Amino acid sequence: MYRLLIADDEESIREGVADFVRQNCPEWDVAALARDGREALALAREILPDAVLTDITMPHMNGLEFLESLSDLLPEAKLLVLSGYDQFEYAVQALRLGVSDYLLKPLDTAKLVSALSRFAAELDAQALRWAQIETLRTNTQKTNELELQSYFRAALLGEELPALSAANAVFAQEGTSYCCVLCDGLDAQRALLERVREQRLYGAVRTVLLRLGTPPRQAVVFCAPRTARAGLFLTLSHALTSIAVSCKRAQALDVHFFVGCIAETPAKLELSYRQSTQARAYAFPEQAAPVTTYEDVLAGKLLPCPEPPEELLRDIPAAVQCGSRAAFVQNCEALFAWFVEREIRDATFIRMCVLRLCYSILKKPASDMPMSYYEFTNFQQEIMAAASMEELRACFENFVSLYWLRRQGEKPPRRILTERVSEVVQAHISDIDFSLDDVAAALFISPNYLRQLFKQETGQTFTEFLTAQRMQHAHMLLGNPQTKVCDVAEQAGYADSRYFSVCFKKFYHMTPSEYQAAALAGKA
Repeated sequence: MYRLLIADDEESIREGVADFVRQNCPEWDVAALARDGREALALAREILPDAVLTDITMPHMNGLEFLESLSDLLPEAKLLVLSGYDQFEYAVQALRLGVSDYLLKPLDTAKLVSALSRFAAELDAQALRWAQIETLRTNTQKTNELELQSYFRAALLGEELPALSAANAVFAQEGTSYCCVLCDGLDAQRALLERVREQRLYGAVRTVLLRLGTPPRQAVVFCAPRTARAGLFLTLSHALTSIAVSCKRAQALDVHFFVGCIAETPAKLELSYRQSTQARAYAFPEQAAPVTTYEDVLAGKLLPCPEPPEELLRDIPAAVQCGSRAAFVQNCEALFAWFVEREIRDATFIRMCVLRLCYSILKKPASDMPMSYYEFTNFQQEIMAAASMEELRACFENFVSLYWLRRQGEKPPRRILTERVSEVVQAHISDIDFSLDDVAAALFISPNYLRQLFKQETGQTFTEFLTAQRMQHAHMLLGNPQTKVCDVAEQAGYADSRYFSVCFKKFYHMTPSEYQAAALAGKA
């Protein structure tokens, strides 16, 4: 069954048409009903209908505005208008938007059945055509794909182009335009991407599929006659959007394509690849359109820079300072909802807004920095690397949680420096000439800076720490009464056993020999 979305602001008409379709059109499933254009557009994004029946005059967003937005979202959907208005201009606008039929109220049910039957037949024929293309693709001997992948990989990376065999020379001939498209969401679905791209583009555009980047991602190079250059972007946008919708319907996969510029020669594909990479980095996946071009990104960056609501920028740090988790969560939800409602897609801008809030939180109180520079730097890197809105919000909430723990007096883990120093010291505990310079060399930190950091973190000098480590090591060795004091001194990093004894007595208030005697007597 095919999915039908019905939009009309009159409940009686909306429900009546739905009941009629359920009873008289077995090919169609009434998947959703909408009261206005805004609700219809939201439902269309969710259910991806095969056909839409909509009224013209509706609140919030009228039918024509809805259809105009829908044409970018579902370019292959069948469109049917039902309206009480018979003015010619409405029909003209509807036809320009790709509407297949224009029905007047009161509804002629026979015409509705005829229109839906025709839609179902067209969709059946389309599915059959795609199946035939799949059979043709399977039975047709392909040209050397490995050679083409190597050729276009070199082109995308700006490397010297290898020679092509005669069978593949058509891909680099004069009069051809090229375009690089990156694909997210089908990294493990190469066969699916191959099938749907040929279904939508067979006979119109040649394509070469390869994996590129770190981590490797699917990339497609499109090759088309230069005479079709003006319409190539529209062709790609339409086809790629249809592919994304098909993958969503068939396997619930969220697929996104990022399109670079048109290149006149393979040697200029490097720029197209760079632009597609920049388009991919512009928006979080959950906010990105199915198809995003580099020009879309440029247009978005030229818009006036929005400013989050002043009350949120004020209330979020205030809630953190007051320790109110409920207020923080509520305001945090409001901030991220604001990004979505305003359709702000620039991921870098959204990350910077969150980072700005982190700075505001740490400024209060400025005299008491509860978080270490190391910890904050890690959070800053995680925020700027967040790959989704959900990940960004989780990172921000973790930052606030750690801030609250530090404010409550919980000490940070000392793996940052002390444990690293301790590992180096333990590995050289018997080295007589071992010093702070050796630790600094092992950790790639200047000795003076290491001395300062170590004192700041532990409250003791490195010499005091090293002596304590050597005394603890000696204490363990002396637990064996058969061990000679001179041997223990050497293993603890002391060349002079008498000096070692002096240091040991100062540390444990008894000489090494006295400790051994006490251990032997069971008193230690």
